[in-house]
Amino acid sequence: LTAEQVALSDFDLFWECYPRPRNRLDARKAWDQVAVHRPPIEQMIAACQRLAAECPDLQYCPYPATWLRRGGFLDE
Repeated sequence: LTAEQVALSDFDLFWECYPRPRNRLDARKAWDQVAVHRPPIEQMIAACQRLAAECPDLQYCPYPATWLRRGGFLDE
């Protein structure tokens, strides 16, 4: 992580890497709701990168709140 990224919260880092950032307030609420299940931020970023590779057409990429609530970060 860069010095600039260290200053950001984990949610902000997630938000920056998520391929289809929409509905930030709902995503933040979902982020807090899944806190007990979330892996470390490095694994969340890797999961976002996998999602981006799987969803070249962003129209079919879920909104972040939906992805979080469904546990998309747990998908291999």
